[in-house]
Formats: sequence, structure tokens, C-alpha cells
Amino acid sequence: MQKIILASSSPRRRQILENLSIPFEIINSEVDETIDVDNSPYEWVKTLSSKKANAVLDKVEGPAVIIGVDTVVADLGRILNKPDSKETAVKMLRQLQGRHHSVYTGMTLLFIDENGNVEEENFVDGTEVTFNKMTIEEIEMYLGTGEFTDKAGGYGIQGKASMFIDSITGNYDTVVGLPVPILYNALKQHGIQIMDFWK
Repeated sequence: MQKIILASSSPRRRQILENLSIPFEIINSEVDETIDVDNSPYEWVKTLSSKKANAVLDKVEGPAVIIGVDTVVADLGRILNKPDSKETAVKMLRQLQGRHHSVYTGMTLLFIDENGNVEEENFVDGTEVTFNKMTIEEIEMYLGTGEFTDKAGGYGIQGKASMFIDSITGNYDTVVGLPVPILYNALKQHGIQIMDFWK
């Protein structure tokens, strides 16, 4: 059985894999998330997910599958990364409230065979998220919970921010940070059936 390695310490991504009963190990990529690409959210997450997966390649012996993932929020094509302060998060949520925006997750899978050969596959998925209108008091109260830290766009859809979400169009897990249907089909194409882990 191929080992499955998650190149991320994200508790949200870990929870998604645990919910699927997939056995996996975590090796945090710890990469510098500044990259030399244009401001396209699609190219950003594609490039950075590959960078994260390849950063742990030397620490893994095959046969194995390495999963590298990156997620960004984009509003009118402009990337909103993880806020570096509460003030930045306030600006982000004031910008997002009462309208829709896009969330992109890039996922890179490195398939390592028994001879050490590596095949890389890259995927990008996008989901539209619509926020209800929020007062500045609601924004301040939400940010006071601290949930916004380490979250692209300054919010966590799986947490307290869920009560401000009007609708999503696309895959919910893409917003959380790991597009499950894409992972399922990619693994299946390589002979790894997730449902076999349920037996």
C-alpha cells in the first residue's frame, strides 16, 4: 500500500482526510510562500501547491503519494492572502461583505513508485462564496474570536464565519482547503481506492 503524505500542518485539511478514513502522515513543507508569478489566483495556487509538495520529496521514500495544497481568496481577481493583522482582516471582511468572491485551491499530487520515479499532477478548483451584509460591529465581534488568523481572506467558512455566508457555488471542501472529489478521482486513476480504507 502506498503511503499518503500530507505536506501541510493545516488542521482543516487533516480533518478532511480523517473524515474520509484515509491513513496518512504529515510532513509540513515549511516553504516560503512568496513566489515569482503574476497576480493570477489560478497560477498562484497551482505554483505554490507544487512548491509545497516538492519541498518534502526528499523526506519520503516510495511508494508514496505526496499531497501539496494551497488556498487563496480572490476578489475581482485580486488575491487576499492570510491577513497579517486584525486591521488587515477588518479591511478584507469589509470588502467581502454583502457580495460574492472566489476561493481557489490548488492541489499537487506527487506519485512515487517503488523505483523512485515521480509523476506530478496539478489541479486547481474554484468556488464562489457569497457573504451576507455585515455591520462593522459584527466584523469586530467575529475578529475578536481570533478565528481569522492563518485564514485566507480573514475568515474560516467551517467555523463561526459560517453564519455570515449566504451561499456557495461549487465545492465546499475547496473553500476549506482540500477538494475531495478531485482527490478521490485522481487517486482512483492511479489504482488507489479511498473506499478500500473503509473495510
